[in-house]
Amino acid sequence: MSTPLRAFLINIRVKFYNKTLNKKFWSEDKKFDPAIRDKLLTISEDFVDKLDLEGVQVYDIVLTGSNSNYNYNDYSDLDVHVLIDYKDLNEDEALVKKALDGQRFMWNLRHSINLRDHGVEMYMQDKDEPHIASGLYSLLNDKWLIEPTYDPPSIDERDVYKKANTIKDDVKILKDKVSEVKGVSAKGLHDKAERLKQKISKMRKRGLAREGEFSVENLAFKILRNSEVIGDLIDIIAYSYDKIFMESFKTYFEYYQGDPIMNPLMRSGKNINRVGPAKKHLNTLPKKYNHECPHVNNLINGSAHQIKLVGDPLLNALQIYDVDYVPGQTKGLGNSGVQVRMYEDGEGNQCGILSTK
Repeated sequence: MSTPLRAFLINIRVKFYNKTLNKKFWSEDKKFDPAIRDKLLTISEDFVDKLDLEGVQVYDIVLTGSNSNYNYNDYSDLDVHVLIDYKDLNEDEALVKKALDGQRFMWNLRHSINLRDHGVEMYMQDKDEPHIASGLYSLLNDKWLIEPTYDPPSIDERDVYKKANTIKDDVKILKDKVSEVKGVSAKGLHDKAERLKQKISKMRKRGLAREGEFSVENLAFKILRNSEVIGDLIDIIAYSYDKIFMESFKTYFEYYQGDPIMNPLMRSGKNINRVGPAKKHLNTLPKKYNHECPHVNNLINGSAHQIKLVGDPLLNALQIYDVDYVPGQTKGLGNSGVQVRMYEDGEGNQCGILSTK
């Protein structure tokens, strides 16, 4: 691969296929490491307890994804799925899925577990949901459900990196501009970022439908995710939305300088800002409240009417106030006087609208 293509990811070099399963977890005869298995089962038990699913039967706990196949790399997580019957919780399975997705997303955000330099990612799954995977291992029963076979695909790595590099450049352009825009120009940049996100999503779906997990489009998506380009794009979308509504800060007297009722100077003819023996310590600026969350600060201090957050910015804000993401609910953020209405958009992204109560 050429130097410019490698430079795109700086020090990230992704392997697309390997001759063996990951030796950190698997023996040569495809037996899973018992010590890692015990840890994953304990983590799964704690995960279920945290979700408060008492009395719900766990049908299986399975390992899937790249680390149960030959297509792992240094950035591949251990994807652990806990299988239950959603109907044990509610007949509305779609509602159950949304609620559990929100809770597991917060759990994964709050816990950064690494086993032998690979992250652990927990999921909830309905036992009857079809799982398309060429490698699937039951941690609960310590056996293969679908044993992978070594069948290296034909991959044009240059094409993969070219496609990823094009999108990376688009994101960089938006990232360089987002700090300079406001109002109408912020709306234009926000729309461009949203369209780029939709383009990436459609690209990946198109590749998976045509050639599966080893399509050029899906591999390019994985490179973008591993290099945090996707995360940067989500942050740009959230920040540019904030800047659509952000206004220059004005003092109380600047807002009401032409109002004879609200402006004391116009009522009395005296300048209450006069510096003199009785006024030298006068502070006429309104009190500004400092909250750990910058978005809450913007709302409280009048820089915005409402703020939309998507993905990590939303979850980080919720984490500050120890609020779980539950789509369809509106919750207050501590004693800040700000509330958040949580929902999922058409692409399944975690969204929230922050506004004052």
